[in-house]
Amino acid sequence: MSRYWKSSFCSLDPQVDEDHRALFRLLDRVATHRRESDAEELNALLDQLLDHTFDHFAREERAMRASGYPHGSRHIQEHQAMRKAFIESLRQVVKGDMAIPAFIKHLRESFTYHFETDDMSFVTWQKQHRRGAAGAPFGLAAAP
Repeated sequence: MSRYWKSSFCSLDPQVDEDHRALFRLLDRVATHRRESDAEELNALLDQLLDHTFDHFAREERAMRASGYPHGSRHIQEHQAMRKAFIESLRQVVKGDMAIPAFIKHLRESFTYHFETDDMSFVTWQKQHRRGAAGAPFGLAAAP
């Protein structure tokens, strides 16, 4: 599993790619947060990570629906499982049952695996059906 963004994670959609890069940047910020006494700053970073992750999943899901991706339901179920695992891991961090480094490692591994499997399956399908009715990658509206 990669700890860092890799070019192999690139999709056909600049927004999806930026979302993925931003997830890694946020994970890095949380991982390098060193001031144990500043729980408020750490909580703000964790909130940003949670919001960004969930917003990203929602954007991907809209793109899958719009493009008619035939495996979209399974991919969306994977997102739901990842949301649930994220929340559960975050609860463990808050309760003190999981250290931040273990939390970050778990998320990096989960995201990386998801990028390299489920997202790349979607990208591959999109490449084969690249210029459908909408004329734009990921079934999003083409720019005027």
